Amino acid sequence: AFNPATMIDSGSRFDIGAELFIPPRAVTHQSTVLGTTDEESNENLFLIPSMGLTWQWKEGLVLGFAFIGAGLKTEYNQTENSETCQQVNAANPGTCPPTVFDPNITITPGAEAGVQLMQAQFIPSIAWRVNKTHTLGASIVLAGQYFRAEGLEAFADLGFTAGTDPISSDWDHSFGAGVRVGWLGKFDNDRLNVGVNYSSRVYMSEFERYKNLFAEQGDFDIPENYAIGLSYKIKPNIGIAFDIQRINWSDVASIGNPGPAVDQAVTGNFFPLCPGDTSKEPCKLGGDLGLGFGWQDQTVFKIGMDWAINEKWNFRGGWNYAEAPIPEDQVLFNMLAPATPEHHLTLGGGYYFTENVVLDANVMIAFLNTIKGPTAFGPGGAVVTGSNASIAMGQYSLGATLGMKF
Repeated sequence: AFNPATMIDSGSRFDIGAELFIPPRAVTHQSTVLGTTDEESNENLFLIPSMGLTWQWKEGLVLGFAFIGAGLKTEYNQTENSETCQQVNAANPGTCPPTVFDPNITITPGAEAGVQLMQAQFIPSIAWRVNKTHTLGASIVLAGQYFRAEGLEAFADLGFTAGTDPISSDWDHSFGAGVRVGWLGKFDNDRLNVGVNYSSRVYMSEFERYKNLFAEQGDFDIPENYAIGLSYKIKPNIGIAFDIQRINWSDVASIGNPGPAVDQAVTGNFFPLCPGDTSKEPCKLGGDLGLGFGWQDQTVFKIGMDWAINEKWNFRGGWNYAEAPIPEDQVLFNMLAPATPEHHLTLGGGYYFTENVVLDANVMIAFLNTIKGPTAFGPGGAVVTGSNASIAMGQYSLGATLGMKF
């Protein structure tokens, strides 16, 4: 899926798999004197499919494809959960803070807030062995996305949106394409493998129904990324691997642009990219410089090992680390997408029923991490010193893949 050159060692093979993805997450937001929003997401179980095929067309030339999926749904109840506020305002509970994002917007009781994104990439590829040492690969990436938001009406009421239409709550889709290229080198009698891959930005069509939510009139591209890695056979049956990957989140405006300025009570300006523009239109949601999630670029470090215990059993383990892409002053919008984990641990293995049929299984834990920071809505409308909100996420997954050589 990521370095097409590595298909050269797969021969003719078909794999199909699925993964149960479990990402529990929660948010807190103290934005009034009397109450604090404290919510856990309702949806915490997702099925992620995957599939791949390689076919050795001729000696030194392999064709194939990969199908990979991603996505999840975040949904908060937005309940009026401050006992103190409810007691003080028993006759008028609408004055309590019912929303995740801002206490000043009264919502219909029982309304929910959140987003859902489903993403799929189909990747036809070719690998060509140039000589004994070098292999080149290339892919076309065809991608589709489905997206839905709910409970974000407060953004329009607050003047965050560039358009006058309310933010949609209907499903919308987006399609696009990109390219990937890779190189694989084999050295030291094939004990040392070195790989490099580059994935271009996948340019997606705009979400028409969310042109006043995502920057650049609904644009939500898949970011550019690239990596270099190596693996080394310590023994014929034991190998270790190490990768470094870079993901350029900030190049996609809807992901990288900052969210509402936390010092707006002083400056009178929610929009940090438009300090001298009195209209602020380019920096509102949906504008060319529209408010975003404020994600920073990531460098990911990965290390793993592979141990073939015998002809039937294989064991694998891995760990990766990347600093969370969310700065402390960007927690408000990232309540929708609290991608906070930094350390991931994986374990897996395979069992060969026959020489040509193998079942692989894997488990993953991404350790819980909490990010605390200020938001644009401090208690009583004051500028926050320290933090008044937090976002947290852990992740678990369990997957299996059936592989068949032919």
